[in-house]
Amino acid sequence: MDTSHILSLVDESFKFIKAHPKLSCLVLFGWSFLETAFMLGLILPAEKVLILSSILVSENVISPVSFVLCIWGGTFLGYEVSYFLGYFLGEEAIGKLAERFRVKGEKLERVKAFVNTKGELSLLFGRFIPVVRPLLPVVIGAFRPNFLLFSVFNALGALLWALYYLLFGNLIGKLISNIIRYKFVGVILLLVLFLTYLLWRYYGKDKKNL
Repeated sequence: MDTSHILSLVDESFKFIKAHPKLSCLVLFGWSFLETAFMLGLILPAEKVLILSSILVSENVISPVSFVLCIWGGTFLGYEVSYFLGYFLGEEAIGKLAERFRVKGEKLERVKAFVNTKGELSLLFGRFIPVVRPLLPVVIGAFRPNFLLFSVFNALGALLWALYYLLFGNLIGKLISNIIRYKFVGVILLLVLFLTYLLWRYYGKDKKNL
């Protein structure tokens, strides 16, 4: 898929969420699901939509509970589907499928090594690694672990993922608010620092060494 088309889809999704906050859950669920199902996250990353939407949560445009539940549901279900994809296809078929997404064998081997090293904990922390996130559930599925155990750790990992964006958006929202609120003070401070530097530059005792 062309990058420009993806960016356009992201922008249109955010515009829709902003215009129809009550329907935001559908979009958030959809993006979260697509990013984690069928390895589509390799071409459809959801970060931008989730980050921008999380800022709307900090502005009370979107309900924080709805935000968390919709992202949790989408990413949980996406991983469940991908688990079965890996389970039924097996390692060899997954390798061929990954090549179609232009994923080099080295990256796939790194994900396998990550899963072997971390075990079930990879489901808690793997989502936070961009390249690992879309490949993780299919790789785990190919190893055919206990499905119930996978689902439990998947549920916990999905919750951490949703809460991470909620917290991130809150911090960004406060930062933007403070910048706007104190921008005059910031400009004055920068001017004072700049003038101090000029005075030191031209009238400092060690001028020859500058």
